[in-house]
Amino acid sequence: MLIELKDVNKTYNNGQPLHVLKGINLSIDSGEFVSIMGASGSGKSTLLNILGILDNYDTGEYHIDGRLIKNLTEKQAADYRNRMIGFIFQSFNLIGFKTAVENVELPLFYQGVNRHKRHELAMQYLDKLGLTDWAHHYPNEMSGGQKQRVAIARALITGPKILLADEPTGALDSKTSEEVMQLLSALNRDEGVTIIVVTHESGVANCTNKIVHIKDGIIGEIQDNRTHSASAFGTATIMK
Repeated sequence: MLIELKDVNKTYNNGQPLHVLKGINLSIDSGEFVSIMGASGSGKSTLLNILGILDNYDTGEYHIDGRLIKNLTEKQAADYRNRMIGFIFQSFNLIGFKTAVENVELPLFYQGVNRHKRHELAMQYLDKLGLTDWAHHYPNEMSGGQKQRVAIARALITGPKILLADEPTGALDSKTSEEVMQLLSALNRDEGVTIIVVTHESGVANCTNKIVHIKDGIIGEIQDNRTHSASAFGTATIMK
């Protein structure tokens, strides 16, 4: 089992205690394409932050690849994130004064990879995502869909086991949203990347193979969606 949460609880104490996650139990196998779906305030973003080792939990257990993730130092947490997890955000989180290829290179810079090697790898990933011609453009020269593709290339360049996508289509129009979800589906199917998408949109969730419904900090129905998602995507492939 790649990801396993057992009775995970999280409370924020900002004056009035707010019990956000209430005994979360969740298992995700390597190679799964899963959405966590819920309304605003349901606890899905807190759950994503815990999965991404961006926030601590209070009680319970969280394992990645059999390793307990608990009370890590910031250095240990950063090391796990750098090696195991790629992030895609609604707002892209690209650095405006860096070109597309420089943005994609950044995670390798932090890993100490030399300039030539990281540039070579970044160009390979941009090529895979159909962005070779945009490698030396800045984010303000690109469309929302192009920026999200750059963000996906950046997330993938370290070869993470897990890709976490936080409302990845939230800033995109419906046509571009569909293209991004097709791309994520192809990455999951063709490259075996484990992908977890947090969303409040049923259209996005229906593109994944399994939907985890969360409400008021509690996981309710877990819906097997493989037949629907396969028909939704048809024969989409990663751009080469």
